[in-house]
Amino acid sequence: MLPITRPPAPLAAPPAPRFRQSMIALAVAATSACSFSLAALPVGAATVATPLRAKAAHGVVHGLLLRFKQAPADAQAATTALLADLKLPLHFSRSIGPGWVLVEAAQPLPADQAEALVMRLRTDARLSHVLANGHEQRAAVPNDTLFRDPNTPQWWLDDYDTVKSPGVADFTHAWDISTGAGSPVIAVLDTGITSHPDLDANMLLPGYNFISNATYAGNGTGRSATALDYGDGITAAQYQANPAIYDGCSLDSTPANGIASSWHGTLVAGQLAAVSNNGAGVAGIDWSGRVLPVRVAGQCGALYSDMVDGMNWAAGNTVANVPANTNPARILVIGFAGVASCSTSDPDSNVAAAAQLYQDTITALRSKGVFIVAAAGNQQAAVGRPANCPGVFAVNSVNRQGFKAIYSNYGSEVQLAAPGGDMANTQKQLRCDSITGVPDGGVVSTFNKGTYAPDLSGTGYGYAAVSGTSFSAPQVAGTAALMLAVNPNLTLAQIEGGLKLSARPHVIAPALGLCTDANNGYRCTCTTTTCGAGLLDAPEALKYAQSPGTYSAPQATAVTVSSDALTACGAAQGSTPIPTAPAPAPAPAPSPAPAPSPAPAPSPAPAPAPAPAAGGGGGGATSGLWLLGLLASVPLVGRARREAEERAPEAPRR
Repeated sequence: MLPITRPPAPLAAPPAPRFRQSMIALAVAATSACSFSLAALPVGAATVATPLRAKAAHGVVHGLLLRFKQAPADAQAATTALLADLKLPLHFSRSIGPGWVLVEAAQPLPADQAEALVMRLRTDARLSHVLANGHEQRAAVPNDTLFRDPNTPQWWLDDYDTVKSPGVADFTHAWDISTGAGSPVIAVLDTGITSHPDLDANMLLPGYNFISNATYAGNGTGRSATALDYGDGITAAQYQANPAIYDGCSLDSTPANGIASSWHGTLVAGQLAAVSNNGAGVAGIDWSGRVLPVRVAGQCGALYSDMVDGMNWAAGNTVANVPANTNPARILVIGFAGVASCSTSDPDSNVAAAAQLYQDTITALRSKGVFIVAAAGNQQAAVGRPANCPGVFAVNSVNRQGFKAIYSNYGSEVQLAAPGGDMANTQKQLRCDSITGVPDGGVVSTFNKGTYAPDLSGTGYGYAAVSGTSFSAPQVAGTAALMLAVNPNLTLAQIEGGLKLSARPHVIAPALGLCTDANNGYRCTCTTTTCGAGLLDAPEALKYAQSPGTYSAPQATAVTVSSDALTACGAAQGSTPIPTAPAPAPAPAPSPAPAPSPAPAPSPAPAPAPAPAAGGGGGGATSGLWLLGLLASVPLVGRARREAEERAPEAPRR
């Protein structure tokens, strides 16, 4: 086919948008939030990241989630009878997937009362799991604001280059195979969407708002048939007027200062499907992208029940009291990543119950062939929920140069790595941020200039540079959409397997050391046990899609990056450098050197030996075998997959 014209350089941006939290990462820090990592296929041995701990419950609880051991034929009747038997001041609200129901009181419950009701319900033999309907909330993550880089504003979409951009996915060459014509629907489960000329003209589908609490939704009504992002920020005045409902929200600043809205859903949608090749703005991964915005997160993040309802609806499953989704998605992108485990046998009953809720939902979606992609998280620690749930494809983040980004989580649940931006934080100078040649320019995408509420004027749109694993995950989701555009018959197993089989080897940054607890969790060298199968390679993934039965991955050698800047960064971090490959010792010269004796002429003379085949071992290039041996010697650090003794859920990150 003819080569595709590359999208033009973006035009000058409007006035710089006010972007208070450029590295947005709604971290699922809830005791029962499963940060969706499509870790369906475990990669390698033990992980080495240290888990964070959840915070204690505060504020109010919006109902309880119950799971019957045997799913009743009439969920409402069974729940009403159960509550009557126990004489509890609760009522049936709605069904939440197979066997699960939401029950509520007349008013939101104080945390201590909710905990007492949970403990009482857990004694009933009819129920297998009970948990408070907690929040998946935003949490603070390190980074700074940026609006445009006039030189390379979208380097993450541009050509792969072993010197300038060894960490990028090379979308420009993927577009020579397909720009996305015929690609499937991608659901973005996030904060919703705002109007933007780089999005409105593309194929944005009618979404839905699943935020059930009217205050958190910001629209005065709660659930509604529009995915407009009313903002997830909280003003100081709002907090002071109603501290009980906001207590426990994970604010990036003190309540006196409030927290600005993130417009996270608009940023992710722009990565996936910004209008491309139109001489203006930014380009998107899928030039024919069909994005289904599903609003599940507002102020204080997302309730578990809202998140699960949003997942089911996005995939085309029935959700009580919500119109059917006529545009079911084949791909889901979730930008939440928290600190809880997704083990149904976790010692903490709250964690185990939430894990069961998510896993029931994930199983139902995977049975329909839905590909679920999730951010690994931004806490420099263990992969969080739902990215660590079986059946979710976890993605972590690398710098433009290919080493792990400073904030990114890492561990064995990660399936693949992609560049998510690794900007310097001028507000909190983190390790190496001041060293020129280490941070990159971040991921530029569509944005809204409103501080708390969306700016819906004709000039309220803009662009922003951001960093976070939730900006790596859309690149994998977008690549999967291009794969399905090339071959709509790909199975879920082929999508997952093809992305990993076609990946490039992880970049080696000797000065930064390996990503281990013993070394550091900052900027470091990824391996297949910490950052998945390798680096996303978009054109190779599309080649796999063209012929999955005969595809053979190219033999690639890991790129090694080194510079004075990286040496200085390694020293600043206290990294243990990766040893360089030892040079072979020269053979000792004989003393005295004997005179060569003439070789007798053979009779008959033998035929000359063939020249050695190219591409054999040895030579001046670095072989990967010495590194493999080194990695095998690194002690595997065990990791407890549980949360703190506190039982209440915390919040998700993007």
